Amino acid sequence: MPIFQTSTGGQFYFRFPEGETVDVNENISIQNNLSLIRGRHTFKAGYELLRTRINSHLEQRPGGTYLLGGTDFPFTPATGNNFASFLLGSVVRADFTQAQATWLPRWWSNALYIQDDWKVTPKLTLNLGVRWQTESPYQTKYGQQSRFDPNAVDPLTGLKGALLHPTGPLASRDLNNFQPRLGMAYNFRENWVLRGGFTVNTLDLWTNGLRENFDEYLATAVIQQAPGNPAVAFKLSQGPPPVNFNIRPDGSAQFFGTNYAGRTASYYDPAMRSPYVMNWNVGVQRQLGRNYLLELNYQGSAGVGLLNRWDINAIPLNISSDPVQLENIRQRAQNFKPYPQFGSVLLYSNFGHSTFHSGTVKLEKRMSSGFTFTSFYTWGKSIDEASDDSTASGITYYNRRLEKGRSNYDVKHRWVTYAIWELPFGKGKRFLSNSNRVVTKILGNWELSAIQSAETGIPMTFTQNGRLPGNVTNVFLPGTQRPNMAPGKTYDDIKLDWDRKGPCRHIVACALPWANINAFAIPPSFTPGQAGRNIINGPGMLWHQFALSKSIPVTERIKGMLRADFTAPFKYPFFNQPSSVVDFRNPQTFGKITSQQGGFSGLGAITETMIIFRLEF
Repeated sequence: MPIFQTSTGGQFYFRFPEGETVDVNENISIQNNLSLIRGRHTFKAGYELLRTRINSHLEQRPGGTYLLGGTDFPFTPATGNNFASFLLGSVVRADFTQAQATWLPRWWSNALYIQDDWKVTPKLTLNLGVRWQTESPYQTKYGQQSRFDPNAVDPLTGLKGALLHPTGPLASRDLNNFQPRLGMAYNFRENWVLRGGFTVNTLDLWTNGLRENFDEYLATAVIQQAPGNPAVAFKLSQGPPPVNFNIRPDGSAQFFGTNYAGRTASYYDPAMRSPYVMNWNVGVQRQLGRNYLLELNYQGSAGVGLLNRWDINAIPLNISSDPVQLENIRQRAQNFKPYPQFGSVLLYSNFGHSTFHSGTVKLEKRMSSGFTFTSFYTWGKSIDEASDDSTASGITYYNRRLEKGRSNYDVKHRWVTYAIWELPFGKGKRFLSNSNRVVTKILGNWELSAIQSAETGIPMTFTQNGRLPGNVTNVFLPGTQRPNMAPGKTYDDIKLDWDRKGPCRHIVACALPWANINAFAIPPSFTPGQAGRNIINGPGMLWHQFALSKSIPVTERIKGMLRADFTAPFKYPFFNQPSSVVDFRNPQTFGKITSQQGGFSGLGAITETMIIFRLEF
């Protein structure tokens, strides 16, 4: 069945059935582990074989997508009626797609380890081990895959840089994945323990997402009149003419059209290596009395060769110093890309590096007298150039170090406390222990639990759109556009003393700003801004949750549980980040907070109360 849309591709009153997508992910694992105790040594060894198969079917529309038109005046916009075109059966364009293959990547993963827990003395224990693993390079079952080659010639345009369809692995096998494990626990004094460790963890390669390196396997055909001919392509009563797809002998489909900005190429680095993360920690524990434990810990990590996907088809910012030529490049950016026959060339490779350092103070009270709690404070800092393995972007691909800053998820200060208190009422408790059975049944066996989370906000980045007062707009080459700091201003001048209950807070135009737009300046045309990535903290969070529960024994095998959950009971809101686009022509919208954090459940959930009864048997 065809899909009907308006002449501009909009939804036609209601949504019609579309093509289906089917994704099946299978993992088959075989493993064996061995433990052996010999004197002061506990040896452990093991092996795992993992087979991963993904079957992903492309969405196709062989019935076509029909764009209805023909009731408008030729070459006259804003005329005609979509429903009239539908009644007349006037199709101005029809797009057909056909899947030429199913994405079928296959991986073999092998891993083995050996470890020795060695009790050197009654006070000193060492953990010594090594793990090794390898993953087969990216390859599909029948070799139906694609990879961009910067040195091949594109058959469509004759330009350097083309999509190829090799049938073998897209990278060489990486066998150098040894991962040492070192650990130590030393009871150097009574009630004192020193712990430390170091490990290397290799990460799986996989792909950035589904149907990666699967370009040119969705064939496209378009039926429409030649440019300048206002006649319809065909009538619904007649049906479309024969549809022909341009298919190569290897089963791939050649790019259709002349708008190369919409032509994307996946580029899997043939020198890809498995990324790895080094983790290290050291800490000291001190038992205080019988029931308290105090811990001081330092933890650090570094990620090496982390996976990111960058668009390498980017215009260098230093391509010219002539303002006239730069403006010409800006207006015709596609023609000045390194590979003008492609819009984006997405290179998936070992671009990333990250570091993390943190210190934690933790106090724990073990359960005694019906009460237990744990409270810890963490100061930490995480730095990277891109915070996940999806498509990365920034000022320029050619100087990715400009993106180095705090991670998107970095929380500098976090304090968490959780506690459980068995209320002292009822039989065997401090109060009402001698009460009658009815009172004991109602007031006994209640438990109160609480969680508190207080943390600073995640960092935020500011951008700019070049708009200045007086209808003046500075312009720039493609890339992330960041502002400069205004003369004499620093990052400390950005955040204002914001009143969360200030006047006019429900109207954006007159609400109090959270950030100061006058701390920024628009850089000159074709000049990258100097403000960094993730430069200040956004709004933080102070969140509470309480629960009151009671166990109700019915019989020996049947028990009821009554529970009341109170989330954010103090109704103290915490907010999302404010608007962060510097626009001096519309300054009243900058730095304004328009929404609050929190959803229905989980950390930061909005105020709600739930009463639950559960019967266990």
